[in-house]
Amino acid sequence: MLFERVTVIGIGLIGGSFALAGREAGVLGEVVGVARSERTLLEAVHVGAANRTTPDALEAVRDADLVYIATPVAKIAETLDRIAPALKPGCVVTDAGSTKRAIMAAAQCLPPSVSFVGGHPMAGSERGGVCEARSHLFHGRTYLLMSATHVHDALARLWEVVVAIGARPVLVEADTHDRLVARTSHLPHLVASALAASLGETCVQRDFIGDGLRDTTRIAEGPVSVWREILMENADEVLVALDEFLGEADRWREALAARDEETVVDLLTRGRDCRQRMGEQ
Repeated sequence: MLFERVTVIGIGLIGGSFALAGREAGVLGEVVGVARSERTLLEAVHVGAANRTTPDALEAVRDADLVYIATPVAKIAETLDRIAPALKPGCVVTDAGSTKRAIMAAAQCLPPSVSFVGGHPMAGSERGGVCEARSHLFHGRTYLLMSATHVHDALARLWEVVVAIGARPVLVEADTHDRLVARTSHLPHLVASALAASLGETCVQRDFIGDGLRDTTRIAEGPVSVWREILMENADEVLVALDEFLGEADRWREALAARDEETVVDLLTRGRDCRQRMGEQ
């Protein structure tokens, strides 16, 4: 058992799945779930993600060995500030936010006796809520971790947890994280949403919609409130990624307008080759 007492603040899809996976793997002990909704608190116990629940984060973290924050990304800094006075010495705090620079900076509010390790599991679903939590959600997925230089023991223990739940831990700097996920996660969601919206009334013509369109736009169904916060938090990097994408789209427009078959073939080939390299990793 790596952590005897765990508090999950924001026990939804990610937080609930982390708790289920950790308990199933035998690396997490008692789990206290925190959420604002009474329904979520009841569901967390019902699906086995928590032993008990409370809406009071301060009460929940007082004796915790590990605090896992899986709230919406815009609430993580506020949550860190709120729970800081109640954390016991030796506690490890981590999060699941999909942006990292602002969160790593906010974690400086924690007492010196507490270790913070930033986290971002590259897993999820277009459907949220603790009822969708699954112990296998992280299997085979990358789990990004980042830490300050003085928290080696906390990082090592959390690394073991990540391995135990079936994920692949990767250490990364916060700046690098935000730059890369802007291209590999945030931009794809933006593009999927824009593509779906561009269809207009065509989107109801079911006889003309194939698996390609469904696959390409699936993530556009993700929760609007969650993605609004992610895109706003990482707007600077997303804008750079968007400009790069629009530059590529302009090359397509120019080639098609000129009926330039050779360039179209080159663009298709480059896209195919890049996609195939993703599959090799």
